[in-house]
Amino acid sequence: MSLQVKIAQFPEAPGVYLFKDAQGAILYIGKAKCLRDRVRQHFAPNDDPKEQALVGATVDVDYILTDSEMEALIVEAELVRKHQPRYNIRLKDDKKFPWIKVTKEAFPRIMVTRNLADDGSKFFGPYTDAKSLKHLIHLIKQIFPLRSCRHPLPEIPPSRPCLNYQIGRCLAPCVGKISQSEYNTMVKMAVGYLTGKGRALARELERLRDEAAQRLDFEQAAHWRDQLKNLEAVSARQKVVLRDGQDTDFVACERSGDKILFTVLQFRDGKLVARNDRILEVPLMERDSDPISNFITYYYIKGLTIPSNVIIKELPKEHKLLEQWLSKAKGEKVLIKLPQTLLEKRLIFLTYKQVQSKIDEFLAHRERLSSKAVKPLKELQQALGLDDIPRLVTAFDVSNLAGTDSVGSAVQFKDGKPYKAGYRQFRIESVSGQNDVGMMREVLERYLEHLEERGLDPPDLILVDGGVPQLRTALKVREEKGYNFPVAGLAKRLEELYLETGEVVSLPKHSSALHLVQRLRDEAHRFAQRYHHKLRERKISKSGLEDIKGIGPKTAQRLLKAFGSAQRVKEAGREELVAVLGAKTAEKIIQALNHRREDRG
Repeated sequence: MSLQVKIAQFPEAPGVYLFKDAQGAILYIGKAKCLRDRVRQHFAPNDDPKEQALVGATVDVDYILTDSEMEALIVEAELVRKHQPRYNIRLKDDKKFPWIKVTKEAFPRIMVTRNLADDGSKFFGPYTDAKSLKHLIHLIKQIFPLRSCRHPLPEIPPSRPCLNYQIGRCLAPCVGKISQSEYNTMVKMAVGYLTGKGRALARELERLRDEAAQRLDFEQAAHWRDQLKNLEAVSARQKVVLRDGQDTDFVACERSGDKILFTVLQFRDGKLVARNDRILEVPLMERDSDPISNFITYYYIKGLTIPSNVIIKELPKEHKLLEQWLSKAKGEKVLIKLPQTLLEKRLIFLTYKQVQSKIDEFLAHRERLSSKAVKPLKELQQALGLDDIPRLVTAFDVSNLAGTDSVGSAVQFKDGKPYKAGYRQFRIESVSGQNDVGMMREVLERYLEHLEERGLDPPDLILVDGGVPQLRTALKVREEKGYNFPVAGLAKRLEELYLETGEVVSLPKHSSALHLVQRLRDEAHRFAQRYHHKLRERKISKSGLEDIKGIGPKTAQRLLKAFGSAQRVKEAGREELVAVLGAKTAEKIIQALNHRREDRG
């Protein structure tokens, strides 16, 4: 049976479909409201290279029927998490991050683990910040004196309780100091604390304390009283931010190449309790998909810490379906919404600052740069819409004085710092007069020829000083030489850049990207001016004008600018010299020149 015939027999029902290669490996997993129609869309004629790559590698398609689209959403997320298909968006492997594990035992333990073995235990996490995890475990042990020993209770108890019992860190279930039901009540409360139910936990502890007191069980009442005090002491150190006391997650994301970094700020009972940073890996096939929907599905799939509100700057396409699924998993209404109050807008802004800081760290680690160095490069990449960070940037400038002694410069910055090996100076040879566009063309051609001769890699970005004409010239030279590096033009207003598309981008006045561009332009201008002045000084010294009494370096420069050569200065009439230098200085020079002629005669 051909694949097309097989697909035609797929049911018109919700479910999950799986694309497989010749070895039976799963390439892609998708969900659909109507399986047959959705899978057919993949195989319809399409010019999209992403779709062609997937279909070309697929030799078989299978499906799993579900009762609803919401169930399909859950099954898809579980299968993607399990199989990690090549063409799916994937949450970066959780196994590298630590989790909190509540063991499935008669007397459960709470511990940190990286082993997610399916042994019936409950897992909370993953935690990307080891410091915050350590702090959380410390708080749990401070509030709930649960055991940490490995004795298989109650089958093989120790002969006597350990030191933790003596210092009040354990209630010694090993020797029957606490019943199994009372111990498991305490474990249930610890799980409630992990899921952010601090206020409900306080009310439960008050109830247990009062009930024990009414039964005249004062020892048990004192136990619950002490746990309540520990909880209140911990809660007092946590600042209330959301006055409504609701459980809310603020979610922000930032893309970098084939990865998207998400940051989640978790508020429970109105208090900030955690920050989680996760990475989604986005393959070519899914670049234009809805990563926010994928992240929400994968992040909350275990249903252990689902909040009442998920606040995000941009609603995912399937937010209604996601709300239904989250509400069902939580057992109460869950909303996915945009920030509405001023406080919510401030907190989502804070979340974006967090994710931007984390992506700077991520890029710095990937590119082997410091966070300080990567920030302006990342900002410049985003402003220009570049695929990669421009680690090697070359800026060009030309300089001349009234169309004479024209020169050009190329300065190069590597990782945001001057890279002297990439500096070049050019004396303009093929262009005369004030033709900045022609000069820029010659400089660019000679620079690229230099790269070819030396076998050097082209820069990641070229910046040309000037407007649209210089940019167009640079693009034309790039095409003629067979390169494809990005090019941008520096406008007269320093904060503006001309793009290849014709757009004008304004860099924020206080951005580090603008500061980097300013440094590049100033350095290119300085390097060109330095060479220009060097040539002028050399020309003046060769002209012999400074040997004439009354002519110093500045006067000689003015004369050469006005007349073009020393010979023309000597041949100039009185009126011409007066027009340039004034009557008094002109008279001195004329007398000196006459004396020279008389001496020679």
